[in-house]
Amino acid sequence: MKTFSSSLAPAEIIAVCGGEYQGDAGITLQSVADPAQADASSIVFLEQEKYFEAVRNSPAALVFCLPEAAAALPGRNLLLHPQPYFALMRLVSWWLERSAEKPPPGIHPTAIVDPTASLGADVHVGAYVVIGRDCRIADGALIEANCVLGDAVGIGAQSILYPHVVVYSGCEVGHDCIVHSGAVIGADGFGFILMDGIQHKIPQIGNVVIGSHVEIGANTTIDRGTLSSTIIGDGTKIDNSVQI
Repeated sequence: MKTFSSSLAPAEIIAVCGGEYQGDAGITLQSVADPAQADASSIVFLEQEKYFEAVRNSPAALVFCLPEAAAALPGRNLLLHPQPYFALMRLVSWWLERSAEKPPPGIHPTAIVDPTASLGADVHVGAYVVIGRDCRIADGALIEANCVLGDAVGIGAQSILYPHVVVYSGCEVGHDCIVHSGAVIGADGFGFILMDGIQHKIPQIGNVVIGSHVEIGANTTIDRGTLSSTIIGDGTKIDNSVQI
């Protein structure tokens, strides 16, 4: 169960995710939960028939459900929506953003930022971050603790690099991206050639270019190209522990 610092009335919820409300307009909601963990402040959703009994027996104050399920839930506060799960996740995203306490802009005193680097407005640079020569960090970016950016790295506006992300020299991250902890962007690709029984390393002189609205999971690695760019297009979502 996730409990938020602010509570919502049904009218506010409808304004965010749409749908038709049936029930007590005076209730307030403060959490989102699995039916088994819900309490009298919680919202749950019902989209699959196999979860009906769990939802029906739940003390949740509000159920997001398909319109055709309303008759089976008499006396309950309902938000009727053609896509209950999507509607609830849209509400959760909005609620999280509203409740979020972003780190304050500024550079932590333990960070090492090369004087040639360019930082936009409202950038946060966390503890023990290293930012190399000629880096470009756009407005509102968050570079959290222990991240390392090589020389000439570009980070787009409002992007978030969680702790321990490494971006090698010359790589680019677009705007509104999320890079989770432990990700490594721009390490050498696995390039070798066998000559006379000896493996010779092939120089990897390309880079990585990540588009905008991309999310990269924890401990994922994206290698640079041998001669050109490894390109991750706009809107791509990559899971944890993936190698590209």
